[in-house]
Amino acid sequence: MGTRRTEKACATRRQLLDAALEVIGEKGYSAATVDEIVEAAGVSKGVAYYHFKSKAAMAESILEDGIGRIVAGFECIAAEAPTAADALTGMIELFASGIFENKAFGRFFVSELWREGRVWSDAMRGYERRLLDVLEGQIARGQREGCIRPEIDPAFEAVALVGMVLTGALYHLGDEGPLTREPLGQRAGAPGKTGETEPEGGALRGGAPGEAGSDADGLRGCAAGGKEAFIARIVDFVRHANARPGALG
Repeated sequence: MGTRRTEKACATRRQLLDAALEVIGEKGYSAATVDEIVEAAGVSKGVAYYHFKSKAAMAESILEDGIGRIVAGFECIAAEAPTAADALTGMIELFASGIFENKAFGRFFVSELWREGRVWSDAMRGYERRLLDVLEGQIARGQREGCIRPEIDPAFEAVALVGMVLTGALYHLGDEGPLTREPLGQRAGAPGKTGETEPEGGALRGGAPGEAGSDADGLRGCAAGGKEAFIARIVDFVRHANARPGALG
Protein backbone atom coordinates (compact mmCIF):
# COMPACT_ATOMS: atom_id res chain seq x y z
CA MET A 1 0.00 0.00 0.00
CA GLY A 2 2.76 2.39 0.96
CA THR A 3 4.70 1.55 -2.19
CA ARG A 4 1.71 2.29 -4.43
CA ARG A 5 1.13 5.59 -2.64
CA THR A 6 4.77 6.54 -3.13
CA GLU A 7 4.66 5.59 -6.82
CA LYS A 8 1.51 7.66 -7.31
CA ALA A 9 3.09 10.66 -5.56
CA CYS A 10 6.21 10.38 -7.74
CA ALA A 11 4.07 10.16 -10.87
CA THR A 12 2.07 13.24 -9.86
CA ARG A 13 5.25 15.16 -9.11
CA ARG A 14 6.67 14.21 -12.52
CA GLN A 15 3.38 15.23 -14.15
CA LEU A 16 3.58 18.65 -12.51
CA LEU A 17 7.20 19.18 -13.52
CA ASP A 18 6.49 18.19 -17.13
CA ALA A 19 3.55 20.60 -17.24
CA ALA A 20 5.59 23.37 -15.59
CA LEU A 21 8.37 22.93 -18.13
CA GLU A 22 5.88 23.04 -21.00
CA VAL A 23 4.22 26.23 -19.74
CA ILE A 24 7.41 28.00 -18.60
CA GLY A 25 9.25 26.97 -21.76
CA GLU A 26 6.47 28.45 -23.88
CA LYS A 27 5.64 31.62 -21.92
CA GLY A 28 8.77 32.30 -19.89
CA TYR A 29 9.17 32.00 -16.12
CA SER A 30 7.78 35.42 -15.22
CA ALA A 31 4.66 35.14 -17.40
CA ALA A 32 3.79 31.55 -16.47
CA THR A 33 1.27 31.08 -13.64
CA VAL A 34 0.57 28.23 -11.25
CA ASP A 35 -3.02 28.17 -12.55
CA GLU A 36 -1.75 27.46 -16.07
CA ILE A 37 0.62 24.78 -14.80
CA VAL A 38 -2.01 22.88 -12.80
CA GLU A 39 -4.43 23.10 -15.73
CA ALA A 40 -1.80 21.61 -18.05
CA ALA A 41 -1.01 18.91 -15.47
CA GLY A 42 -4.67 18.10 -14.86
CA VAL A 43 -4.40 18.37 -11.07
CA SER A 44 -5.76 20.72 -8.43
CA LYS A 45 -3.88 23.64 -6.92
CA GLY A 46 -3.94 21.86 -3.59
CA VAL A 47 -2.13 18.87 -5.07
CA ALA A 48 0.42 21.17 -6.69
CA TYR A 49 1.16 22.98 -3.44
CA TYR A 50 1.43 19.66 -1.62
CA HIS A 51 4.41 18.77 -3.82
CA PHE A 52 5.87 22.25 -4.39
CA LYS A 53 5.55 25.31 -2.19
CA SER A 54 5.76 27.72 -5.14
CA LYS A 55 6.36 28.17 -8.87
CA ALA A 56 9.99 28.90 -8.00
CA ALA A 57 10.30 25.49 -6.33
CA MET A 58 9.01 23.82 -9.50
CA ALA A 59 11.50 25.77 -11.60
CA GLU A 60 14.37 24.83 -9.29
CA SER A 61 13.45 21.15 -9.54
CA ILE A 62 13.30 21.31 -13.35
CA LEU A 63 16.75 22.89 -13.56
CA GLU A 64 18.32 20.63 -10.93
CA ASP A 65 16.98 17.50 -12.63
CA GLY A 66 17.99 18.53 -16.15
CA ILE A 67 21.43 19.94 -15.36
CA GLY A 68 22.11 17.20 -12.84
CA ARG A 69 21.71 14.56 -15.56
CA ILE A 70 23.98 16.50 -17.92
CA VAL A 71 26.65 16.87 -15.22
CA ALA A 72 26.53 13.15 -14.42
CA GLY A 73 26.93 12.37 -18.11
CA PHE A 74 29.85 14.78 -18.49
CA GLU A 75 31.66 13.31 -15.50
CA CYS A 76 31.18 9.78 -16.84
CA ILE A 77 32.50 10.78 -20.28
CA ALA A 78 35.52 12.55 -18.75
CA ALA A 79 36.39 9.48 -16.70
CA GLU A 80 36.18 7.06 -19.64
CA ALA A 81 37.36 9.02 -22.71
CA PRO A 82 40.88 8.04 -23.88
CA THR A 83 41.70 11.60 -25.01
CA ALA A 84 40.50 15.14 -24.36
CA ALA A 85 39.29 15.37 -27.97
CA ASP A 86 37.09 12.32 -27.43
CA ALA A 87 35.81 13.71 -24.14
CA LEU A 88 34.90 17.12 -25.55
CA THR A 89 33.23 15.56 -28.59
CA GLY A 90 31.19 13.29 -26.33
CA MET A 91 30.17 16.17 -24.08
CA ILE A 92 29.07 18.32 -27.01
CA GLU A 93 27.04 15.40 -28.39
CA LEU A 94 25.39 14.74 -25.01
CA PHE A 95 24.60 18.40 -24.31
CA ALA A 96 23.28 19.15 -27.80
CA SER A 97 21.20 15.96 -27.87
CA GLY A 98 19.55 17.00 -24.61
CA ILE A 99 18.50 20.35 -26.09
CA PHE A 100 17.25 18.79 -29.33
CA GLU A 101 15.22 16.20 -27.42
CA ASN A 102 13.79 18.72 -24.94
CA LYS A 103 13.62 22.14 -26.55
CA ALA A 104 11.46 23.55 -23.74
CA PHE A 105 14.20 22.78 -21.22
CA GLY A 106 16.84 24.39 -23.43
CA ARG A 107 14.76 27.52 -23.81
CA PHE A 108 14.13 27.69 -20.05
CA PHE A 109 17.80 27.14 -19.21
CA VAL A 110 18.89 29.91 -21.59
CA SER A 111 16.31 32.34 -20.21
CA GLU A 112 17.39 31.62 -16.63
CA LEU A 113 21.05 32.17 -17.47
CA TRP A 114 20.20 35.70 -18.60
CA ARG A 115 17.24 36.60 -16.39
CA GLU A 116 17.81 38.96 -13.48
CA GLY A 117 16.74 37.39 -10.18
CA ARG A 118 16.93 33.86 -11.57
CA VAL A 119 15.56 31.02 -9.47
CA TRP A 120 18.76 29.03 -9.00
CA SER A 121 19.05 27.11 -5.75
CA ASP A 122 22.30 26.29 -3.97
CA ALA A 123 22.07 22.80 -5.49
CA MET A 124 21.72 24.26 -8.97
CA ARG A 125 24.74 26.51 -8.44
CA GLY A 126 26.66 23.42 -7.38
CA TYR A 127 25.68 21.63 -10.61
CA GLU A 128 26.70 24.70 -12.61
CA ARG A 129 30.12 24.70 -10.97
CA ARG A 130 30.59 20.96 -11.57
CA LEU A 131 29.54 21.34 -15.21
CA LEU A 132 32.11 24.08 -15.81
CA ASP A 133 34.79 22.30 -13.78
CA VAL A 134 34.60 19.12 -15.85
CA LEU A 135 34.74 21.12 -19.09
CA GLU A 136 37.69 23.17 -17.82
CA GLY A 137 39.44 19.98 -16.83
CA GLN A 138 39.13 18.45 -20.30
CA ILE A 139 40.21 21.67 -22.02
CA ALA A 140 43.31 21.78 -19.78
CA ARG A 141 43.85 18.09 -20.55
CA GLY A 142 43.71 18.92 -24.25
CA GLN A 143 46.44 21.51 -23.72
CA ARG A 144 48.62 18.91 -22.02
CA GLU A 145 47.95 16.44 -24.84
CA GLY A 146 48.86 19.07 -27.44
CA CYS A 147 45.54 19.36 -29.28
CA ILE A 148 44.50 22.71 -27.75
CA ARG A 149 46.54 25.91 -27.86
CA PRO A 150 48.29 26.67 -24.54
CA GLU A 151 47.26 30.35 -24.49
CA ILE A 152 43.54 29.49 -24.28
CA ASP A 153 41.94 30.13 -20.89
CA PRO A 154 40.11 26.89 -19.93
CA ALA A 155 37.65 28.69 -17.61
CA PHE A 156 36.61 31.19 -20.29
CA GLU A 157 36.46 28.47 -22.94
CA ALA A 158 34.18 26.31 -20.77
CA VAL A 159 31.65 29.12 -20.28
CA ALA A 160 31.80 30.01 -23.99
CA LEU A 161 31.22 26.39 -25.00
CA VAL A 162 28.12 26.05 -22.82
CA GLY A 163 26.65 29.26 -24.22
CA MET A 164 27.49 28.32 -27.80
CA VAL A 165 25.81 24.91 -27.60
CA LEU A 166 22.71 26.23 -25.82
CA THR A 167 22.01 29.26 -27.98
CA GLY A 168 23.28 27.58 -31.13
CA ALA A 169 20.96 24.59 -30.67
CA LEU A 170 17.91 26.82 -30.23
CA TYR A 171 18.93 28.84 -33.29
CA HIS A 172 19.43 25.65 -35.27
CA LEU A 173 15.98 24.41 -34.21
CA GLY A 174 14.44 27.63 -35.48
CA ASP A 175 13.31 28.88 -32.06
CA GLU A 176 11.21 32.01 -32.38
CA GLY A 177 12.94 35.32 -31.75
CA PRO A 178 14.80 38.03 -33.65
CA LEU A 179 17.93 35.91 -34.01
CA THR A 180 16.34 32.46 -34.29
CA ARG A 181 13.40 32.60 -36.69
CA GLU A 182 15.22 30.83 -39.51
CA PRO A 183 16.63 27.36 -38.81
CA LEU A 184 20.33 27.01 -39.42
CA GLY A 185 20.89 24.70 -42.36
CA GLN A 186 17.71 25.76 -44.20
CA ARG A 187 19.21 28.97 -45.59
CA ALA A 188 20.29 29.10 -49.21
CA GLY A 189 23.82 27.81 -49.63
CA ALA A 190 24.04 26.34 -46.12
CA PRO A 191 26.19 23.22 -45.75
CA GLY A 192 24.41 19.90 -45.66
CA LYS A 193 21.59 20.37 -48.20
CA THR A 194 22.51 17.32 -50.25
CA GLY A 195 20.50 14.85 -48.16
CA GLU A 196 23.54 12.64 -47.66
CA THR A 197 24.27 11.02 -44.32
CA GLU A 198 27.05 11.97 -41.94
CA PRO A 199 30.09 9.71 -41.90
CA GLU A 200 31.00 7.93 -38.70
CA GLY A 201 33.29 9.65 -36.19
CA GLY A 202 33.18 13.06 -34.53
CA ALA A 203 34.83 16.07 -36.10
CA LEU A 204 37.31 16.40 -33.25
CA ARG A 205 38.43 12.90 -34.13
CA GLY A 206 38.40 13.49 -37.92
CA GLY A 207 41.22 13.80 -40.41
CA ALA A 208 42.49 16.82 -42.30
CA PRO A 209 39.92 18.93 -44.17
CA GLY A 210 39.22 17.57 -47.63
CA GLU A 211 40.31 14.00 -46.89
CA ALA A 212 37.85 11.10 -47.01
CA GLY A 213 35.82 11.07 -43.81
CA SER A 214 37.11 14.51 -42.88
CA ASP A 215 35.33 17.37 -41.13
CA ALA A 216 34.55 19.13 -44.41
CA ASP A 217 33.05 15.99 -45.95
CA GLY A 218 31.09 15.34 -42.77
CA LEU A 219 29.59 18.82 -42.74
CA ARG A 220 28.68 18.68 -46.43
CA GLY A 221 27.00 15.33 -45.88
CA CYS A 222 24.85 16.30 -42.86
CA ALA A 223 21.09 16.39 -43.37
CA ALA A 224 19.83 19.97 -43.21
CA GLY A 225 18.36 21.10 -39.90
CA GLY A 226 19.15 17.89 -37.99
CA LYS A 227 20.83 17.21 -34.69
CA GLU A 228 23.79 15.53 -36.38
CA ALA A 229 24.34 18.57 -38.61
CA PHE A 230 24.41 20.89 -35.62
CA ILE A 231 26.77 18.68 -33.63
CA ALA A 232 29.12 18.35 -36.60
CA ARG A 233 29.24 22.14 -37.04
CA ILE A 234 29.87 22.82 -33.35
CA VAL A 235 32.55 20.14 -33.02
CA ASP A 236 34.22 21.33 -36.22
CA PHE A 237 34.20 24.92 -34.98
CA VAL A 238 35.65 24.00 -31.58
CA ARG A 239 38.33 21.86 -33.18
CA HIS A 240 39.53 24.54 -35.58
CA ALA A 241 39.22 27.42 -33.10
CA ASN A 242 41.33 25.70 -30.46
CA ALA A 243 43.87 23.68 -32.43
CA ARG A 244 47.58 24.42 -32.24
CA PRO A 245 49.02 25.84 -35.50
CA GLY A 246 49.73 23.00 -37.90
CA ALA A 247 47.93 20.42 -35.74
CA LEU A 248 45.15 19.89 -38.28
CA GLY A 249 47.49 18.93 -41.07
